[in-house]
Amino acid sequence: MDLASIDELLNGELRDPVEALERVAQELERGIMHPNHPRYFGLFNPATAALAVIGDALASAENPQLATRSHAPWPVAVEERLVAEIGQRFGIPAGEGGGAFTSGGGEANLTALTCALARTFPEVHARGLRSLSGSPRVYVSAEGHATVARAAKLSGLGSDAVVRVTVDAHQRMKPAALAGAMAEDRAQGALPFLVVATVGTTSSGAIDPLPEIARVAERERCWLHVDAAWGGLAALVPELRPALAGIEHADSITFDAHKVLSAPMGTGMYLTRHASALHAAFSERTGYMPKVGSSDPYGRSIQWSRRFLGLRVLLPLASLGFQGFAASLRRQVELAEFLRKELRERAWKIVNDTPLPLVCFVDASHPGGDGARFLDAVARHTLDSRGGFVSVPRFAQGGRALRACVNNHRTEGADIQRLLAALDVARARARNEVE
Repeated sequence: MDLASIDELLNGELRDPVEALERVAQELERGIMHPNHPRYFGLFNPATAALAVIGDALASAENPQLATRSHAPWPVAVEERLVAEIGQRFGIPAGEGGGAFTSGGGEANLTALTCALARTFPEVHARGLRSLSGSPRVYVSAEGHATVARAAKLSGLGSDAVVRVTVDAHQRMKPAALAGAMAEDRAQGALPFLVVATVGTTSSGAIDPLPEIARVAERERCWLHVDAAWGGLAALVPELRPALAGIEHADSITFDAHKVLSAPMGTGMYLTRHASALHAAFSERTGYMPKVGSSDPYGRSIQWSRRFLGLRVLLPLASLGFQGFAASLRRQVELAEFLRKELRERAWKIVNDTPLPLVCFVDASHPGGDGARFLDAVARHTLDSRGGFVSVPRFAQGGRALRACVNNHRTEGADIQRLLAALDVARARARNEVE
């Protein structure tokens, strides 16, 4: 990486603004992975919608402060309406829930843990974790997102408070294993309080069995949080909605507009059916802000000063509607299904099972087709030939695979065909390297 341009821009020499802007644009063009590209099949980073980018620029220009309603009544109302609209699609009745825009899934998952603590152990806010009779426990599948453990560390629980529940052959949490882990922990004096189910795991797109997990959480009197940061796209596509059966029992949900609604990075959402838990977790007394109990955003989220993130979502929705996004997401699902079909015909083996547009595969045509060195070489050669970027995740139960996620409204059938052709060539080259 050539960092000389940074030194040049910061050497104290004053530059023409247009010249500086052009230089930065050049460096960005060659200095990053480009998720906007239609053959970016990597992590959940879709191309941004043009109206979302314009909305982001407009919000930056006006720079409203969303900490209090009185300073930005319309932007606050916009975000509240969007939270309600998205929440309804997950089964949270209108007028019964709440939530907030977040910087992403990590903040949303931390918010869920904080709300669950406040709801289950209200004494913690004043007296801290030392006031509890035992150690709190959080449960998430072995394939769940790492931000759950990070949330436990940030909250003072520590990563040992997170119990990784075993998964089945399809990477889904085992409800019986969850119940068993809780029973064992209770017998040892621990305090289960939060279960995190996942809709669309990062590695394979797996969807945990929500109805069974919800029953266990209810029986054990635990807060149920569903991390649907990306997999929540199923809530917007009518024919995929049955895959989310049981999510209506969730106490809270993570959803990322920057993964699903083509918003710029940093546009997450936390949704809950218990708005009072947000106030219990985050409201503070201070003489320079509105009184406690008000509906101001600073009193119901981790953030205090707040950027107007909702405009990134409002403008595209005003133009396309939910039906427009549903059509785009449906097309991504169709392209992923086409990719699965073609891969099977070319002697690749599909190793994940999900209705979401994410395909994990290995080479079934020769021994060693699932080896780490081989898969890494295939991914490297595929990228070098500009066939597309695919990743190589490691599964919690062991084993690796090539992973292609169709997550871009600009991707077309020709991009899938080019990826397939590049994979075939890359496979031959990788065999020569490994053998």
